[in-house]
Amino acid sequence: MENELTYERLARLGFHRWWTPPAAVLAVSLVAVATAFGLVFVALIVMAALGRPIDDSASIGSPLVDNIVALASLALFIPVTLGVARVVQRRPAGTLHSVAGRLRWRWFAVCGCLAVAVAALIMVALVLVYDDGTELRLTIDPWRFLGLTLLLIVLVPLQAAGEEYVARGFLLQALGAYHRWVGIIGSALAFTLLHGLGTWSGFVALFVGAIIWALLVIRTGGLEVSIAAHAATNLFAFVASAATGGLDVVDDTSAADAPLGATLILLGGDLTYMACVLVALHLVARHRPQWMPANRRVARMVADAPQYAPQATATEDATFR
Repeated sequence: MENELTYERLARLGFHRWWTPPAAVLAVSLVAVATAFGLVFVALIVMAALGRPIDDSASIGSPLVDNIVALASLALFIPVTLGVARVVQRRPAGTLHSVAGRLRWRWFAVCGCLAVAVAALIMVALVLVYDDGTELRLTIDPWRFLGLTLLLIVLVPLQAAGEEYVARGFLLQALGAYHRWVGIIGSALAFTLLHGLGTWSGFVALFVGAIIWALLVIRTGGLEVSIAAHAATNLFAFVASAATGGLDVVDDTSAADAPLGATLILLGGDLTYMACVLVALHLVARHRPQWMPANRRVARMVADAPQYAPQATATEDATFR
């Protein structure tokens, strides 16, 4: 029996057999597809009710509507993964958040500040390398840009969190129930393939970055660290795209299609973020110990049930108050 479980092993707290992880992954896939189709159906009904014509180059109504629906569809992974963890794996849904069974907001705030700073540096580096500033300027109506920005501030963090819950959360734990590195490599590969094959450099950079984020999640015991990084990076990218009208054109490219220079910058950003998080862990442990995230969960066998149930020690409870 395992007395302590790190984040990637928390699926073992529920009903676990050798076939449970693939069954749970299949359940997430089916429910996610069904909910995504339902969201598209609702969007089509709304567009028809508003009398908006369907653009031949778009699947729903316009490239902008497609982008919005795509963001919302990815955000649906949050309730889907939480529901499957609870119903199929029969474990507390909160074990997807962190070893504490919930999001640790103070630690999330620390990670958020670091993530915004690193994402800003990445954006500056990309502009300096690929743009002299003549293209990166506001080309749409300022009020429309403001409205889009406010919408993105709501949707993009949810989209990023959705991807993290399914990749660094559900998949990492489902496959990690077998072995830590099965979870790390498997979740990183799935995350990379979901972005398409793209260029070899883009594929490698995404894969290595996904491994870095998975290691940080395990080290800190929760998804806060990867959600913050993913949300900050994507938000900068989407706002820049909105400013130049990029959300109004059909664009099937992703981070996997980035050229070598851009992938090196993005990978450098991941390494910088990792270093910043490790430094922050040291500083928080020294100056704000009540904010310090634990990376393990104490587990005890429940005598009357064939599963592990999460039980926190008094010390661990005090840590997260």
